[in-house]
Amino acid sequence: MKRLFSSKLWIAIVILAIFIAGQLLGAFAIKHYFTQSKIEELQPSLSLIEEEVANGEKISRTEDYLIKAYDVYGQEIAVYHDASVASGADAKVNKKLTSYLPKVISGKTVVEFKEVPGYSAQAILIGQPLVQDNKVMGGIYILKEARAYQAALNGFYLVFFVTLAIGTIIILVFLALFIKEKNQLEQMRKDYVANISHELKTPLASIKALTETLSDHVVTDPEKIDQYYSIILRESARLEKLISDLLELSRLQHKKMAFAKSPMNTREVIKKVAEPFAILADDMDLQFHITERAKNLPMTFSNEDRITQVLTILLDNAFKFTPEQGTVTIDAKTTARKAEIMVTDNGPGISKEVLPHIFGRFNKEDLSHTSAGSGLGLSIALEIMEQLGEKISVDSQSDSGTTFTITLKKA
Repeated sequence: MKRLFSSKLWIAIVILAIFIAGQLLGAFAIKHYFTQSKIEELQPSLSLIEEEVANGEKISRTEDYLIKAYDVYGQEIAVYHDASVASGADAKVNKKLTSYLPKVISGKTVVEFKEVPGYSAQAILIGQPLVQDNKVMGGIYILKEARAYQAALNGFYLVFFVTLAIGTIIILVFLALFIKEKNQLEQMRKDYVANISHELKTPLASIKALTETLSDHVVTDPEKIDQYYSIILRESARLEKLISDLLELSRLQHKKMAFAKSPMNTREVIKKVAEPFAILADDMDLQFHITERAKNLPMTFSNEDRITQVLTILLDNAFKFTPEQGTVTIDAKTTARKAEIMVTDNGPGISKEVLPHIFGRFNKEDLSHTSAGSGLGLSIALEIMEQLGEKISVDSQSDSGTTFTITLKKA
C-alpha cells in the first residue's frame, strides 16, 4: 500500500513538473513565433535596400524603421538622400551595430530582439552582409522599434504566468489533499488491523483459556464443565461470524459480488425477512409491528437477495439494542420515484459521538465489544446499498430510539 501511494505521489509531482514546463515553453514559443513573424515581415525590405545601397543608390528616410550600413572597417556608409551629421545617439547606435560586424562580414545574418542604446529600449535588429559583385563590402542593418510588440508580448507573458501560478496552486492544493487523504487511509488501515486483531483475540483468548482449564482437569464438576463447553461453543460461533463478515465485506468492497437488479416484490421481501423476527420477538418479550404502508409497498427495482441481507442486518441491530417490552417497527413511505423502508426501535439510541461513525467497521454503541455480533453489519449494509446505487441513513438521539432508512427505486 505504501509503494502504491508513493507511485501516485510521484505521478502527481511529474504532472506538476510537466505543467510548469509546458507553461514556460508556451511563453517562449509565443516569443519565438512572434519575433519570427516580424523578421519575415522586415527581411524582404532589408534585402531590397541592400541591393540599392550596394549599387551606390540612396534611399529615403522612413519613420517605420532605421537603416544603417558600414564598410568592413566599421566606417558608416551614407544610405539616405538627406545625409546628416552624426549625433551622440547615432554614435551609440553605431557602436552597438558595429559589434555585430565581424559576424555579418563572415556571411551570417544577425537577428536580435533587444535594447539598442540611442535608438529604442526594445528593438528588432536584423543585419546581413552588404555584397557587391559577389564580394562582401561590409554590413547593412535594419532597426524597428518594438514597443507595441513588447507590450503585446508582455500581455502574453502575464496571461501565461498568471495561468502558471493559478494552475500550480490548484495542483499543489490537490497534492496536499492527496497527501492528507493518504495519511488518513494509512491511519484507517492501522486502526483496522488493530481492530481486527482485538476482535479476533478476544474469542480466541476465551477459547484458549477455557480449553486449557478443561485439559488440565482443574474443573471436575459436570455442570461447570458443560458451562465451559457452552461458552467455548458460543465464542467459536462468534469467531466464525466475525471471519464470515470480514470476508463478506472484503468481497463487497472489491466488487466481486453480483448485484444484478430486477423487479422485486417489496411486500414479499419484507414479509419473508420479518417472519423469523416475529418469533424472536415473542421470545425476547418485544413488540414487533409492520405498518400498513410497509405491507402495501409497490414493486421496486433492486437485488432481492441483497435487500433481504440489509433488512436482516437492520432488524438484527434493532432487536439487539431494544430492551424488554420495547418496540421494533418496519414502516415505509413512497415518493414519485422512490420507496423508503424504515426500521425503528425505541431503544437507548445512539450518542452524538458515535452517530457520525456508525457505518464504520467495528463501531458499536457500547464500545466495550461486549455485545453480540461482529461490529461489521452496518458496514456491510452501507457497502451493499452504495453498490446498488441506493442510500442508507440513520436518525437517532440518546434515549429516543433509532431509525434506519433505506431507499429503493420504484419499478
